[in-house]
Amino acid sequence: MSEKEKIQVEIEVKSKTLSVSHAACPNGHLLADETKLIHGKPALKVKAESAGQSGILYIDPVYGSHDNIEVGLEIADGGLVKFFCPKCGVDLTDPDETCRVCASPMFLFHLPHGGIVEGCLKKGCMFHKMKIVDEEHQIQRMFDNPTLESYL
Repeated sequence: MSEKEKIQVEIEVKSKTLSVSHAACPNGHLLADETKLIHGKPALKVKAESAGQSGILYIDPVYGSHDNIEVGLEIADGGLVKFFCPKCGVDLTDPDETCRVCASPMFLFHLPHGGIVEGCLKKGCMFHKMKIVDEEHQIQRMFDNPTLESYL
């Protein structure tokens, strides 16, 4: 039998059609907070630090939407922020990536089955990307559930 050939499939998804609900820190702690809803969905909760302030940031779980809620800190437009897991405190900065738009650091959230969500840590820069792995499973889910909400 020959070795399976890997291909990369790129799918364009209409903005605001996916909801990220199973994002986690590298230690496996889920970030979704059922007590804080944005667009009727649990927000992704992170500890945040910016310009000497610290607080909680509730991130909009709808991919492509940026209706975040800042609690205990005010992040200035153009300001950099650092994200940490609210349970274990691990830094959520991606050590291997920088923003393609503004060269700022990126955050990294882990998804089930090895997928990731990355986004720019500069307020006002809207660059982000999502990588979903286990292609056969993902493609079947897209046909079964056009919003992918149950997986992400």
